Amino acid sequence: MESRSSPLRDRLKQIARNRNFWILAVMLIGLTFLHYLTPQFRPIPLTPFFVERHAVERIIFLMPIAGATFAFGQAGGFITLILAVLIMLPRVFFLSSYPGDALVETAAVGVVGGAMIWMVETQENEKRLRQKAVLRLRALNAVASILTESLELEQVLHDALNKVLEVMGLPTGLVFILDKPDQELVLTATQGLAQPLQKVGRIKVGTGCCGRVAQTGELMLLQGDCSTPCLPGLSMQEAGLHARLIVPLKSKGQVQGVLVIATQTTRQFHPDELELVTAIGNEIGVAIESAQLHQDVARQLQIEHRLNQVAEEITSELELENILPKVLKTAQELLGADAGVIALLDRERNLIHYPYLSNLPQELSQVTVPREEGLSGQVLATGRPVIIADYQNYPAAIPAFAQAGVASVAGVPMMSGNQLYGALLVGSLNEAKSFSDRDVAILAGVGRQAGIAIENAYLYENMRFYTRQITRAQEDERKRIAREIHDDTIQALIGISRCIEALATSSERKQLTWDTIQRIEELEALTDNVIRGVRRFSQDLRPSTLDDLGLLPTLEGLTTDMTERDGIPAELQIMGEKRRLSPEVELTLFRIAQEALNNIRKHAQATQVALTVQFTDDAVQVTIQDNGKGFTPPAFAGGLAALGKLGLMGMYERARLLGGTLVMQSKPGQGATVIVNVPA
Repeated sequence: MESRSSPLRDRLKQIARNRNFWILAVMLIGLTFLHYLTPQFRPIPLTPFFVERHAVERIIFLMPIAGATFAFGQAGGFITLILAVLIMLPRVFFLSSYPGDALVETAAVGVVGGAMIWMVETQENEKRLRQKAVLRLRALNAVASILTESLELEQVLHDALNKVLEVMGLPTGLVFILDKPDQELVLTATQGLAQPLQKVGRIKVGTGCCGRVAQTGELMLLQGDCSTPCLPGLSMQEAGLHARLIVPLKSKGQVQGVLVIATQTTRQFHPDELELVTAIGNEIGVAIESAQLHQDVARQLQIEHRLNQVAEEITSELELENILPKVLKTAQELLGADAGVIALLDRERNLIHYPYLSNLPQELSQVTVPREEGLSGQVLATGRPVIIADYQNYPAAIPAFAQAGVASVAGVPMMSGNQLYGALLVGSLNEAKSFSDRDVAILAGVGRQAGIAIENAYLYENMRFYTRQITRAQEDERKRIAREIHDDTIQALIGISRCIEALATSSERKQLTWDTIQRIEELEALTDNVIRGVRRFSQDLRPSTLDDLGLLPTLEGLTTDMTERDGIPAELQIMGEKRRLSPEVELTLFRIAQEALNNIRKHAQATQVALTVQFTDDAVQVTIQDNGKGFTPPAFAGGLAALGKLGLMGMYERARLLGGTLVMQSKPGQGATVIVNVPA
């Protein structure tokens, strides 16, 4: 009883401390005194008619009624009206000379006072409604401002939730976003949660109060003690909540998520509050949809960017060992997968093997299966994407992959045109993962790029094989021609030279004229020049020192020849432990050095040349550097052919045939450097 009367006493004390209360009390006392004075002592100079009937005093009672209404609202006005009527009634029945008129006047005061109270209260209500509308508009504008500040969904929802709780005067709130593919609510933003709620992250649509609101799209209000779970397996009492409002977040009539606002104490929600929070929920729903669309666009741009990167890498790289691991990594990143595999088809043996793995035991690269078996076999048989949600129970699962913990797999064919080369597979480990149609489309796009890469690599490998064969045949032909020139042509020219020399020194010389002798000497000198030129040509075709002594003496001959014949100082420096290389490697390095020195001789206008050979354990590097006028090399080697620089193009291709690299560094006026590195 004391707990119930205590608020009343507090209210009465508050009224007693109000200055308006005492003003109204004084007014009522004064009007009462004035109303009951005898006519001889009235201070108001009125006509005898009004003095006798006291009508003015009754009308003046409307003043405290109006004041009480303004000061204390409708209740204060009616209380004052009742007091005024009670004050006037004794005179009506006991003192008035005209009781009928006095009663009518008193009733009129009551009616007018009541009408006045109603009008004032109506005006105040309209004022309050306008204030509520303004506050509601401000709240909506504040939330809208927060929602439009950024497209970072989590931060926006967190700020919007704080603003909603501030507007509603509540301490606790949650925001769930609907994951449409999985039909689950994902906890995204929280404020003032009890510890048990923080462990709840995802809710199935239709489960618990939040799940039902997401399913029906209807607002739900829960008050007091309620055993209905607010989250799966968690009731209101366990969560420490007594009043809870669950609002669907909608956009275009579609639920985008759920807003939960709650308090640990009992609270009644006014219809205006429900209307306000519903409007805010719609704004948040639109913001969620906009942010998700932005994320989708950003993700699509990222996917397109990554696919473009794959395409660029494919066009700039022709080695499968360099391309396919990048393709596999890209596919795994785009789909958020835990692991990935590239299965290649061996047509000669009709087997499938797995040379490229990501986040899987390397031993799986040794696994081979017949073409028709496994998930990759199914992909190759149908030429279409295949998704296995539960790989552990997949009838055609390969035991080695099942033991590695593969849970879910999506596979697409790698093909170019109608030609199948293998399968691209990505999946999850230990836990199942769902792959959407969009994921499959992305993976299929990467698979097509991988198929093009494999086809290009095979074509390039064939081209390299034929180029190697042509180069080998060319070198054999050069060797044959050089040998024939050395053994036949040069020997014949030497014979001719000897005959001319014998003719010039014979006893018959005295019988020859001076002009004839001079012509014979000129013919002898010309023959010697031809012999030297043919010998040099034979050396350029295929120096015998390369086969007999190896690369280093041959390169030393090149630098010596440049110094002595062309007058360009050239120096050879050897680094590392000297050793003979395979004939193919020595021949390739010689041809690259020969072409580089010829270019320096013809175009560089250099005054100094340095040739360095550096041996390492598994490679050899040859560097040719000059201090000539330099040039601007093309951005990529393919541009050399378009510029007509076939010699430089040949240097690049010779290095690539050995699996090596060639780098050309030069700037106008700063000389040039050629660095070739090949395995050896």
